[in-house]
Amino acid sequence: MAMLQLSKLKFAVPVEAQAQKYVDTLDIDQAAHRLYMGDNWSGGVDVFDISSPTPTYLKTIRTRGNLFGVAVAKEVDKVFVGLANSFVGVIDIAAGSPTEDTFVARVDTNGNGAADLIDWDPVHRKLYVANRHAVNGVDDGFISAIDGVTNEVVARIEHLGRTLEQPRFNPTDGFVYVTGAGDNVLHQIDPATDRLIATFPIGDDCHPNGLAINPTTNQALFACNNRDRNHTVIWDLTTQAVASVIEECGAGDGAIYDPIANKYLFAASGFRDGPVMGVFDGTTAALIATVPTERGASWAAYDQTHNVVYAPAYEDGKPALLSFAMP
Repeated sequence: MAMLQLSKLKFAVPVEAQAQKYVDTLDIDQAAHRLYMGDNWSGGVDVFDISSPTPTYLKTIRTRGNLFGVAVAKEVDKVFVGLANSFVGVIDIAAGSPTEDTFVARVDTNGNGAADLIDWDPVHRKLYVANRHAVNGVDDGFISAIDGVTNEVVARIEHLGRTLEQPRFNPTDGFVYVTGAGDNVLHQIDPATDRLIATFPIGDDCHPNGLAINPTTNQALFACNNRDRNHTVIWDLTTQAVASVIEECGAGDGAIYDPIANKYLFAASGFRDGPVMGVFDGTTAALIATVPTERGASWAAYDQTHNVVYAPAYEDGKPALLSFAMP
């Protein structure tokens, strides 16, 4: 039989078209010097050794479905990961455990969309999950509370509105706060009872994604996502009102506060002058610097040992890790 010769054409996808948001969030186990990064390109959680200022890739802990929020919970030796289809993945990080560095549970929060951003409450040993993704135009609009010991859903706080973003536990007043970007509000939840206490209109056209809390000053930084007016809002959690507005940084996603550095970090990847990491003084909340980053650098983590800031990035259309010394 004669071999049939066919003309073959191959078209490469431009690198810039490949640079999607493969990485949503990352978090650091400061004691073990490990960085965990959700990686939708590889299909799992990438683990880096950060025992030196130069990170070393160790492995990818693979799972099913897209990955969203990542939170280290040292009190229970676990890493929690928000997943597609309303699941939360649980990774065992107990040293020497027979299941170390493996997914040991998948917790169903029974929503319609993904389990998105998350935060660990070390006092009540609960994980708080923003179930926010819209399906057929309708947001889930609820927060799930998961027992960090048993990996069981223990509560659902419902009817919180559109586009829930970042939950954060505040040890000063003992409440969990959640940004509602769609309705431009801040929700206050009591983790002792898992009930909604109050919802505060922000009053500034911020529509925050990220939320970072300094428990010493009892203030929060809102990572505003207003693309027409790039800015940052500092919120007073005592008076529940805007404390200040910074116009020189904005249009981003994730924000963190680190008590060792006493700095806020705001990953303003959509900033008008190009992607930057905003660095704010933790006490005064003044903007110290805007460090140029890259497209896709929408989150931040801080290595307390080596004074290094990490953010997700892209290299040749694949996920990468960007780092720089804290200004």
